[in-house]
Amino acid sequence: MTYYADLTPYTYDRDNWDSEASGIWRGVEVLNVGWLGRGKRYSQGSPPPSLVETLKRMTRTHRAQQTRGFHFCPWCASRRSSGVPDGPRGGAEMRVMGSGVAYAAPELIAHYVEAHDYLPPAEFIEAVLSSDVAA
Repeated sequence: MTYYADLTPYTYDRDNWDSEASGIWRGVEVLNVGWLGRGKRYSQGSPPPSLVETLKRMTRTHRAQQTRGFHFCPWCASRRSSGVPDGPRGGAEMRVMGSGVAYAAPELIAHYVEAHDYLPPAEFIEAVLSSDVAA
């Protein structure tokens, strides 16, 4: 999976996103969150209690940009002795509307928070926990 620093402008599949965007999404700045990579530092800490479960729900309700393949968790896949990737995988993104911006996150973001202590930016957490699917 490609690494993007948190809160940088989303550029990965922007042409496709711009053509599909409608309603509340049209013209909204899209920022990256949770595009982690092996060997890259990321913010760690304890998330609010309901963040992981809300993110898991959002991977079903806020899916976007389905790809033709999968990417595997870089840390879990590297633990395999067979050399064949295994473990958590994702093949889509999710979008979360914030205050005047939208956030694009990989489908594995809930796994990163739960299993690898990733702590997303505060404004992303606020957007997730104030969404219509928050517990």
